[in-house]
Amino acid sequence: MTLLSAKTSVANAVRIAAAKGIKYAVISPGSRNAPLTISLDEHPNITCLNIPDERVAGFFALGMAQELQSPVILCCTSGSAALNYAPAIVEAYYQKIPLLIYTADRPTEWIDQRAGQTMRQHEVYANYIKSSYQLLSEAKQRDHLWYNDRIINQAVDETMIDGPGPVHVNFPMREPLYDLIKLEELSPPKVVTSIQRKNVLPESAIDELKEAWSRHDSVLVIIGQRARSERFDRAIEALSTLSHVIILTENTSNVCATKVYRSIDRLIDSIGPEEYSAFTPSLVISCAGPIVSKKIRFMLRDMNIAEHWHVDPVDQYVDTYRALTQNVPLMIQELVPIVSQVDHRVDQRFMANWRRREADTKSAHDVYVDQVEWCDLQVMNAIHERVPGGQFHIASSTPVRYTQLFETRMDLQYRANRGVSGIDGCTSTAAGAAYVCDEVVTLVTGDIAFFYDSNAFWHHHVGDNLRVIMINNEGGNIFRYVKGPQRTSQFEKHFEAHHVTTAKGIAEAYHVNYLTATDAKSLADQLDIIYNHDYVGPVILEIFTPRELNIQILKDYFAYIKSKVRPADAESD
Repeated sequence: MTLLSAKTSVANAVRIAAAKGIKYAVISPGSRNAPLTISLDEHPNITCLNIPDERVAGFFALGMAQELQSPVILCCTSGSAALNYAPAIVEAYYQKIPLLIYTADRPTEWIDQRAGQTMRQHEVYANYIKSSYQLLSEAKQRDHLWYNDRIINQAVDETMIDGPGPVHVNFPMREPLYDLIKLEELSPPKVVTSIQRKNVLPESAIDELKEAWSRHDSVLVIIGQRARSERFDRAIEALSTLSHVIILTENTSNVCATKVYRSIDRLIDSIGPEEYSAFTPSLVISCAGPIVSKKIRFMLRDMNIAEHWHVDPVDQYVDTYRALTQNVPLMIQELVPIVSQVDHRVDQRFMANWRRREADTKSAHDVYVDQVEWCDLQVMNAIHERVPGGQFHIASSTPVRYTQLFETRMDLQYRANRGVSGIDGCTSTAAGAAYVCDEVVTLVTGDIAFFYDSNAFWHHHVGDNLRVIMINNEGGNIFRYVKGPQRTSQFEKHFEAHHVTTAKGIAEAYHVNYLTATDAKSLADQLDIIYNHDYVGPVILEIFTPRELNIQILKDYFAYIKSKVRPADAESD
């Protein structure tokens, strides 16, 4: 016998979500959300997970939704609990990950009246949510029930329509909170279906794009963060065969194509301002999400770019490089067939410069990494070589930047919280992804990001397939690379946040396997252990690297690459 909340709109909010295909809910304990908790847990088609820490719960659900490519419900009680979801929600908003947030609330008349666990919750996520709704409290009249059901239908659909993202529904509720009703005693709610809109350009607009494309003899395509897609890959493969096109990607672009340049930072860092004219395209095309590389952003802003097209069916006026001239409301796989058959000229020197520079920097990278001593760079090289195929999560700050120096592996799916690029929630996101997939999920994280999210293990849903590799260099090592912090007296305490903490106690507290590595041999041995088919996880592998030497080696790396490149030919046809 299935018992749902006697609050009809609450029961219907769960039944409508389930009817529309939502299969998972992540719930944090509380009393005000009891009607939602009971109804979600009782529904036969929804699997409920209990995660006490709302910030962890938010990122765990984000990891699940990112992997599933479908919405996951987040449910919490009233008050500050809702605010703890905010970091994950803003990340979901900028990464376009579908979340459906159900927050319980006190009756509206008690807001700002010093009632316990009460705050202004309506539109609490207003700046980083696709839509925000508040249901009518204790609906019993036919019109009120109709209104609430319509809102839920709309909210669920909006998590996916016109680009995925988070949607918030606030539930003001009065006591009693624990009254129940049999499912068969409730009338079925009306479920409204929606059809995804598709942008169709008029023939005149297509002709204009073709004519504009024919004028360009050098095109630079930049692909940001995105999930892997075979259709997208086929389009990029076709685009890369055009004789005047250079395609730049990052690991987080997840592009599986042959003729693309995958390591932006090591390539771009070798191009000095005096060479910009030799590498400047007549057209830049951008698509997908954010780019990790600060170097490419700064270089293109300083170049004299004639035209920049941003290709996206939803997001317009994304002018990252201060050169935007054309919004193209299509997916890149829809644009490629339009332009690929258009006659064009080719700036042969432009193409030769990029190809030669890519070959030079790759060769120099291989030589330098092969001879480097024990440091973060050597660690990242070993990890990238030895990690088996599957999901590869990368924490923000130095790990994601180091990863971009290495060639994208086609058997890995790269994930990173780079919508807002915060360090919070990296472990929780990877744990959420691991929960809903069968393959091994690896997270490479830094010490600060790891300790910041140490509650990621404080629940019962950490999978045996989770491998957390933490590089401990005793602080925020990136501030040794950024210009400025070391010149201040606050450097170690307030920027680097130097510490001597280890993960051993955390692993013991949460009953997670714990291993360490302090040199190349121990690292190789431990990686072999944790990726053995017979190994039962989850596991934290903590790698200790030299705090002060890491950044000097990284600086020497870029200097070495610059010293090995051939000068560009600055002339153009």
